Amino acid sequence: MSKLVNAIVETYTNTTELYIRENNTTGREDGWRFVDTLNFHAQRKLKREIQDLEFWIPRQADREANAKRWAQKYRSQYAGDEISTTNLKSSVAQWEAEAFGLRVMQDELAAAQAAFLEMTGTKYTSIEDAPDAEIPEDIAATLAAMDAMQADNEAPKAKRKRA
Repeated sequence: MSKLVNAIVETYTNTTELYIRENNTTGREDGWRFVDTLNFHAQRKLKREIQDLEFWIPRQADREANAKRWAQKYRSQYAGDEISTTNLKSSVAQWEAEAFGLRVMQDELAAAQAAFLEMTGTKYTSIEDAPDAEIPEDIAATLAAMDAMQADNEAPKAKRKRA
């Protein structure tokens, strides 16, 4: 587990022996039982951490992709002079930083989900697998217009000459 997830689990764990009174419908007897009195709070904190990470990981992935694009641009423009060297080194450093941030967030998400699974026996994700809804007519018309404009802007492919 990561330090953050480990801290959440350790901080919000308080196993205490409590005397539990049962009613007649459960079929269990009254008695002393060990109960984690902070389990609800640990689950709530882990759920919130998972929700935050699932929200921010796609945005961090976009930042990493943008930094990669700039690094590749400056690599293609590298001419050996001071300016192109500085641009290349700084863009590669930015790309490494964004990639590291993405890896850390992905590792934290995996650790939080593993801790939640271990704690509750169920998986948790805030991302819903809802089927795609039907596209409204005005949006469908807009998308069709975009496709038509893109097709108009594409250059026709050169025809092969036959010998």
